[in-house]
Amino acid sequence: MATYLLVWNPERFGSGTTTPELWEHIGLTEDRQLKWSCGNTKRIKIDDRIFFIRLGHRVRGLFASGKAVSDSFEDMHWDPEKARRGNTCQYVTVALDTIPMDVDAILPYEILINEPGLAEMNWSIQRSGIRIPENVVHELELMWREYATPKIDPLPEEVVNPRWLNEGSVRRISVNRYERSARARAECISHHGDACAICGFSFRCRYGEVGSGLIHVHHLKPLSETGEDYVVDPIHDLIPVCPNCHAIIHRKEPPYTIDEVQLFLQ
Repeated sequence: MATYLLVWNPERFGSGTTTPELWEHIGLTEDRQLKWSCGNTKRIKIDDRIFFIRLGHRVRGLFASGKAVSDSFEDMHWDPEKARRGNTCQYVTVALDTIPMDVDAILPYEILINEPGLAEMNWSIQRSGIRIPENVVHELELMWREYATPKIDPLPEEVVNPRWLNEGSVRRISVNRYERSARARAECISHHGDACAICGFSFRCRYGEVGSGLIHVHHLKPLSETGEDYVVDPIHDLIPVCPNCHAIIHRKEPPYTIDEVQLFLQ
């Protein structure tokens, strides 16, 4: 399975300036499928991963994702003038798994070009259908999972650094969402799962896919006990816990341990 990037530039494609206007313009189907130009790319196959990026001068960033439900195919050009001249281009039908309705860009362009592992990709492409390198895809999926998943307001112990940085910067990170942890949280959940490590509660199992990835992430070592040189290990320092258990953990100072809270449930 390959991963491709498709472009939306409101300054070139007459579809309004907001995401809802785009969906209305292109006629998003009830089963969340759409036909989108992929430039001259003929390599896209069914089940390939697709990301959508908004470019232009106003707001830039990734705003949707899905998978191809068709191979790339030829049809009349999306530009009416070019279509009148008989020009064609390639298209692909995509089933969306992320459809934002109230934001312009979920994952900001500034993060794409500055985050190690993502910056290797040229995100300012001018045409759709560019393949995202495999070494970028893993990092992108981790970051996308964080930004595309509905959030629970974090408790203080939830805030961790994105790239094994000094914990001394945690106050700045807690204020600026763009600098909050995306990768560390995602790596923790990828390793441990999205069920509570204490009581086993899973938003995904209880509510379905809408709850997938929705969980608090607890810092096992209190930040008050760490020094300026401390770095976060997402696997050993972080643990997924549900909001209820997380609240109990912080009922005292220092916080209860995972084992102590588990004893309360016996």
